[in-house]
Amino acid sequence: MIILEKVQQRNKIAIISGGTSGVGKRTALDLAKENIRIIILGRNKEKGMRAKNEIIKESSNYNVEFYPIDLCSLNEIQKFRSYLETKYDYIDILVSAAGIILNDLTLTKEGYDQNFIINYLAHFWMINEIIPLLRNSDQGRILLIGAIPFVINHSNVELPKLERGKKYRGFKIVGESLVSRVLLTVALSEKLKDTNITTNIFHPGYVTDSNLGADLSWFAKLVGIILGTLFSKKNVPIGMELALDTTFSNTSGQLFNEKREIISLSSNYNKALADRLWHFSLKFYRSIA
Repeated sequence: MIILEKVQQRNKIAIISGGTSGVGKRTALDLAKENIRIIILGRNKEKGMRAKNEIIKESSNYNVEFYPIDLCSLNEIQKFRSYLETKYDYIDILVSAAGIILNDLTLTKEGYDQNFIINYLAHFWMINEIIPLLRNSDQGRILLIGAIPFVINHSNVELPKLERGKKYRGFKIVGESLVSRVLLTVALSEKLKDTNITTNIFHPGYVTDSNLGADLSWFAKLVGIILGTLFSKKNVPIGMELALDTTFSNTSGQLFNEKREIISLSSNYNKALADRLWHFSLKFYRSIA
């Protein structure tokens, strides 16, 4: 049995993007059971309120809030940050769990690929907007969602190409976004190394209601059943543990598997490439702002 080492402090506050289903909702529930104040983010208001009420019912924690937001919009993310600043002096935990898989090319009003925005750029935007509040925490933590470590370490590690080509391949863009989230973890751990904020990425195992917004094929559903069989009895509440366990207070820039074990990243995920991704991402941040 895993026993978390915790320090009694002021009430902790956690933000979970993509908190209305899948990994985000599961992590929100686990944190709510630990009496953390929760703010879940999602686009669908009906789904968000349903998730909020389910979390309250299962955790008996009434400090759960749903905030509707379109993460494709930097403007909405900045409005959310302004909203937070009117209510809270600090944020302790940011779990950046939003994700989607769209088979067809779908553009935002700025003309960007939604697969790229939701699976990577929105994470970059949200993190940068929330960092000032995380700095006010006793110990701020940023957690991103990864994938099976074998997949991460055997992916083609490069900057996003965002090529549409003649035939759009949504899974390719999602794969590029996964690599970018790992590189972002490396970049943030370096840029925040002299602060009270840590950044890590983890594979959550299999979560039953997680389909990343995709209209799944029979093959994908079959894979889901197989993953459920493999992971359902082995899953630990890893998001909650990485958010609260004081064992990880000084751990940053790491990839965790579903058993909360640190997995060494391929040397391709180096600081130089991570820094290039950072500057690549800033172009989108500044051009829209």
